[in-house]
Amino acid sequence: MAAALLTSLLTVSPALARPANLDRSLDRVSDHGLYRVRIQSTRTPIPLWRVHQWNVRLTDAGGQPISGAVVAVDGGMPDHRHGLPTAPRAAATGAAGDYVIKGLKFSMPGWWVLKLAVKGPDGRTDTVTFNLVL
Repeated sequence: MAAALLTSLLTVSPALARPANLDRSLDRVSDHGLYRVRIQSTRTPIPLWRVHQWNVRLTDAGGQPISGAVVAVDGGMPDHRHGLPTAPRAAATGAAGDYVIKGLKFSMPGWWVLKLAVKGPDGRTDTVTFNLVL
């Protein structure tokens, strides 16, 4: 189900020059305003060349935690036209609105995007993209 969700919601974009005003916020409203998503690496600084985990906090527009969602993970380096070197997966932690992404790896310094596709328990879907400069 997560693979189908990714295929339908996310596409690989052509190479892009890094915008001068790149939004690097790790707390964002999804593209259609259905969800608020906050991400945070479990390691500081964010490691290169190592598999690590990220925490995800998912709420509705009113700030209420959302449990039972399916969160699909994609991303890559727009400047280099390649995706992530691993196939990270998100799973619920058991606490309302909290998820963990396992298996994430960044293989070089530069501009990365992390794209999450969220399918809520009510079936509504939305996406959010985070910009990381490592």
